[in-house]
Amino acid sequence: MIGNWQGVETGVSGDGIGYRTYSYELGENYIMEKNQSTFPKSDKNPKGEVHKDIGMFSYNSNKKEIVYRSFNIENFTNIFVLNDSLSTETKFVFITREIENNPGNWKARVTIEKISDTEFKEFFDIAMDGENFKPFLQNHWYKVK
Repeated sequence: MIGNWQGVETGVSGDGIGYRTYSYELGENYIMEKNQSTFPKSDKNPKGEVHKDIGMFSYNSNKKEIVYRSFNIENFTNIFVLNDSLSTETKFVFITREIENNPGNWKARVTIEKISDTEFKEFFDIAMDGENFKPFLQNHWYKVK
């Protein structure tokens, strides 16, 4: 995933485009993600939207788990843990352990499906107040040079 990516996105904010980078940080102990998504004005979203977030992937050797922390412009910090039982070699499923500034009893799930070394799909789902997960955003990413 290291490198620069462009994507097309669809979700509750409408259809948009995204730009993302992944880079090794701090002696390659972490992978940092920087993302910007733009959703133009539409009937579904009359004001349009620019969403920004950053993330950090790390490995907790004490618990033997991969952790993904996502910090976004809406002031949510999602702390996800890789769910080994739902993940495979090409599909990674992260489920929140905690959401800082959670407006209720929400949970979130990120699923990354590798298609090739230059393409992957990403799904962001939310479960609000004890409900089942529902789609919130779907992205299709392509590696750029």
